[in-house]
Amino acid sequence: MYVMRPPRWKIFEFFDIPVYVDMTFLLLLFLFLNSGSSFSYGIMQALVLGLSIVAHEYGHALTGRAFGCATHDINLSMIGGCASMVSMPRRGWQEFLVALAGPLVSFALCGIGYGVLAFIPIENNFVAYLFGYLFWLNLVLGCFNLLPGFPMDGGRIFRSVMMIFTTRPKATFVAMWVGRVFAVLLGLSGLYSLFNGGSWAFIRIFIAYMIWKDGYREYQLALMESGWTYQDFRAKVSPPPYDR
Repeated sequence: MYVMRPPRWKIFEFFDIPVYVDMTFLLLLFLFLNSGSSFSYGIMQALVLGLSIVAHEYGHALTGRAFGCATHDINLSMIGGCASMVSMPRRGWQEFLVALAGPLVSFALCGIGYGVLAFIPIENNFVAYLFGYLFWLNLVLGCFNLLPGFPMDGGRIFRSVMMIFTTRPKATFVAMWVGRVFAVLLGLSGLYSLFNGGSWAFIRIFIAYMIWKDGYREYQLALMESGWTYQDFRAKVSPPPYDR
């Protein structure tokens, strides 16, 4: 089946992993350009956002490479970034580390921003704003990605922990539904914001939709990789009928 995707453009390649930006990411950059107090501050915010997301995704990609999992490319879109790995780690502890690597990179950038702020003169307004923004943006990125919205990083971490106690398909099923509960709450917060003049309402609603949709896709993939069908899964998680 052919799946349409927005037009995208390659912007650079690092560690033999190409980075693409698609048309929807330009909309996100436009929102950031208009959120600054001036055009120059808006440009700075957009650049810090793009570089922070790329660094986050390279954290996943390079950690996956350490476990023999290649990354086809990194794509930047309206909902952030995605490292398209050719294969995922099969062991739970490996998936845990790959999923955690992205937020750790974000928190490292957060620490850099905080550290620089401690040593620069407060009179240097633009530099102070730059590293202050680096600090707050990556703090938010790191924390948000740790929320259990499977297949976000936090959801993958949750699945990897569940795999200690059960099989990959069952762990994915649980993670998918935990993620869907999170998606509903996120979508409702977006709707509330939409009707009450809040910001980023459409982004939250769209992220909620993607979590709901992609979580099910990941669940189907886990079934196929394990050689299960949905009927096999139901037979394994449901008690047998009472035999009279």
